[in-house]
Amino acid sequence: MGDAINIALNVIGGLGIFLYGMENMASAMQKVAGDKLKNIIAIITRNRIFGVAVGIIMTILVQSSSVTTVMVIGFVNASLMSLTQALGVILGANIGTTVTGWLLILKIGKYGLPLAGIGALTGIFSKTEKGKEKAKLILGIGMIFFGMELMKNGFAPLQEMPAFTALFQKFHVTSIGSAFLVAMVGALITAVVQASAATLGITIMLASQGLIDAPTGVAIVMGLNVGTTITAFLASFGAKANAKRAAYAHTIINIVGLLWVLPIYKIYTEMIGNIVDPAVSISGFLAAAHTVFNVTNAVIFIFLVTPLANFLKKIIPDDSTKVKKYTHLDIRMLETPMIAIEQTKKEIISIGLDIGVSLKNVKEVLLNNLSSKSDEVAEVFRIETKIDMVQHEIAELNTEILGLDIDQQHIMITRKNIAICDQYESLTDYAERIMKVYSRLYDADLKLNKYKQDDITKLHDKVVILFNRVNDAYKNGHLGNITVEAVKLGSEVTVLYKAARKNHLDRMVEQKQDPMLSTGHMDILNHYRRLSDHVLTVAEIMEI
Repeated sequence: MGDAINIALNVIGGLGIFLYGMENMASAMQKVAGDKLKNIIAIITRNRIFGVAVGIIMTILVQSSSVTTVMVIGFVNASLMSLTQALGVILGANIGTTVTGWLLILKIGKYGLPLAGIGALTGIFSKTEKGKEKAKLILGIGMIFFGMELMKNGFAPLQEMPAFTALFQKFHVTSIGSAFLVAMVGALITAVVQASAATLGITIMLASQGLIDAPTGVAIVMGLNVGTTITAFLASFGAKANAKRAAYAHTIINIVGLLWVLPIYKIYTEMIGNIVDPAVSISGFLAAAHTVFNVTNAVIFIFLVTPLANFLKKIIPDDSTKVKKYTHLDIRMLETPMIAIEQTKKEIISIGLDIGVSLKNVKEVLLNNLSSKSDEVAEVFRIETKIDMVQHEIAELNTEILGLDIDQQHIMITRKNIAICDQYESLTDYAERIMKVYSRLYDADLKLNKYKQDDITKLHDKVVILFNRVNDAYKNGHLGNITVEAVKLGSEVTVLYKAARKNHLDRMVEQKQDPMLSTGHMDILNHYRRLSDHVLTVAEIMEI
């Protein structure tokens, strides 16, 4: 009994260290490769072959096909990716996850603990965030191999225990039926631990200790492909129809893959044996079986992506009641925070375009005394309402990002994005306020005369120049001396504001004016001054 407890403790401890090492390595790899992840959306929208390549690269970087597929579901749910593009990435993720198996066969388990120690010490003494993340990557790799070594040593005594060897012999593949049952065991284990790498690691350790034979190990490996789909399936709950289709496609692809290999199971294992002799390297044999299976499955399905997408559209109806979203952000993007941060910037740049449209309409209305019911006035109001919702969605997701384990640099970027978004939302507020003041005057049959229009136009044009300069700096990332330039332009706005205000007061003395028109004119001038203040704040935020 004592031996069994000792074995269990060693195996559980090794598995825990292994999984924690995988988590650390995945997190560190995402941060170290953050710049590469930023370009992911541009690549996946080209064609399905690029999608497969991206799926492979993404899964290698994040060390989890589940993370990749959950991310894909988020993209589909946010309408950043079509269903057919998503299927290509999912096929690539299945191939990318096989790299883990090749990492596990490296005979460096005994170096795992020293490697973890080097990573920990390097992290303690590292002065930079990038250095700390690289150290965390080394620490994660060390923990993976140390965990594997603990599991291997933990399983070793089982060879001496007849009861346990008899138990494992029940998981012996002798037919198609038994291969299917063993595969289901692999699927169940993977679904429970939510990590195909853990199932693969346990399988390799059991096989290396002679507790299961090569064909049985292959069946478990085939099964883990099915079990790993549960994560994406759960992530699709509450998602749009297209995102659900992507999750179901992942399950269908991997189940069909298992079903086509079962009838030729003996032939398949013999073929893999010709590539890697299990008597020489059982670990290499299992890794090869995993890779060949997923590559073959991807090659088959790459030509069936469109029919599969059409089939899924038939069995999963379109959303009957769609909840309107104003951004392409999705909570599932939190699996890859660097992409969420980059997408946030794109959404804020899109707000900048809307602000430009809004300001153009404001000038058109004021200069031409358009009706308060005109399309231009309505568009300013529509944009303000839309940006309120955009700002809410951006703040919601980015607040979640700040709660994640990301480096200081990306924390600062996220905070700046939230703050700039708030300021941009205020710009649309003041554009709307100008239109509200104008509408009250128009409805009261009070019109701005040529002198008032001239003063407002000069002020408007200078505010637009200021906004365009600051907005371009944010969009392109070329700050230069943006605060100095913005302050100079802001001072010019102030000069024009004071001149317009003086002109207004002088004309009040010279001629009698309607109080409502006089007050409305001053309100419009003040709102332009506030527009300038908010743009200046954006420039200051960027240079913090």
